[in-house]
Amino acid sequence: MIDYIFLALVSFTELLISYIVFSHIFDSKHSVFSCLFFGTLLFESAVAVNVFLSNNIVVNGIYFAVINVIFALAFFRISPVKAIFYSITLDIFSTALEFVTIVLLSAIFKVNINDYNSNTSLLIIEGTVSKALYFILCLAIIRFIGSDKEKVRFPLSLYIYPFSVIAALLVFWKICLENSLSSASQIVLSAVGILLFGATIILFITYQRNVQKVNRILSAQSEISRLETEKTYYEILERQDEQLLSYAHDAKNHLAIIKNLNKDETIDSYIDEMSESLKSYNSISRSGNKALDVIINKYTTECDLKNISFNYDVRATNLKCIDDYDLVSILGNLLDNAVEASEKSLQKFISFKTNCVNSYDVIIISNSCDNAPNARGEKLITTKSNASIHNIGIKNVKKAAAKYDGDMSWDYDRDKKTFTATVMIRNRIREQIAES
Repeated sequence: MIDYIFLALVSFTELLISYIVFSHIFDSKHSVFSCLFFGTLLFESAVAVNVFLSNNIVVNGIYFAVINVIFALAFFRISPVKAIFYSITLDIFSTALEFVTIVLLSAIFKVNINDYNSNTSLLIIEGTVSKALYFILCLAIIRFIGSDKEKVRFPLSLYIYPFSVIAALLVFWKICLENSLSSASQIVLSAVGILLFGATIILFITYQRNVQKVNRILSAQSEISRLETEKTYYEILERQDEQLLSYAHDAKNHLAIIKNLNKDETIDSYIDEMSESLKSYNSISRSGNKALDVIINKYTTECDLKNISFNYDVRATNLKCIDDYDLVSILGNLLDNAVEASEKSLQKFISFKTNCVNSYDVIIISNSCDNAPNARGEKLITTKSNASIHNIGIKNVKKAAAKYDGDMSWDYDRDKKTFTATVMIRNRIREQIAES
């Protein structure tokens, strides 16, 4: 009975190690609780297979790889090829270290290599040591391999704990041999070692989750600070724009009077040129939404400086239904991405237009993009170094759209090399007018 309980604990330990490996490299599809709850059911089925087939090493190895593949595909954003590769790799590590541990401990303690089949305490010691070594090796490897997301680096000081567990288990077994302790005492000591090892794994998982949580909080704070700074910047531009508009209006009147008083054709020609310049200033966006106008004017200037063709059409709707802060979040993030992609492409163009579909305002931003975006399904994956900060921009667009019962979608045309982002925003003002 104790042997079966130990095998169940070993399977749960393998689940925890697999979770640490996969969650360290790939994004999770579900909550930690879901991963561990359903993962436990999956991994514990290995105990039944082990018992039913009388500990067939080959079958155990194949089954371990299979359940790792299923676990990876079910709970993480990972391709089938990578799931198979990592699962087979984990299987090889686990099996090899289990064999090496049995051989070494049998030689060190001068016991038969097959004694663990009949000696429960030896089974527990050897099994726990092998899984501790397997855990350490997995930690060492994921520290250096590539990752599809921002990695959480475990400090070297944490590695003391699994090594301490191994040392404690070896000391426990030496005490058992030298003092001829009863089977019950041996099992108690072995169980203490298992608990220490379990606590060590939980420590690593807790550390990993806390670091990820702190990173998300810092990223969110950084994005909020950026948006607040940008909104303040737009407010300054808006005040300057109003002052310049007033100046342009007065200047045109002054120039008209000067032209009427003047008789010199050369001066008349010069005044006409100045008047045309003032007309071009008045031709900038006047949608009726000051925040939208300032954003458009800002990106018009930026695109001019970067030789990017920027066309806009906001006649269908001026997005007045969106709060200024949310408008900055949506358009700022999408247009920043559009400018960055267009600047790197050959055609260099951005198209921004709005539309109305039933009770929804639609934002459509298209831009030249020579390289297809890095994506996993519908989720865009940034190629920038600090993934946690840059990915949060798109998340904020979706979050802002969700406040208005809307959403964001995207499409990439490989033939035209054009990326298009579409945001649907529910216009409650228009909806209320229609109902009344």
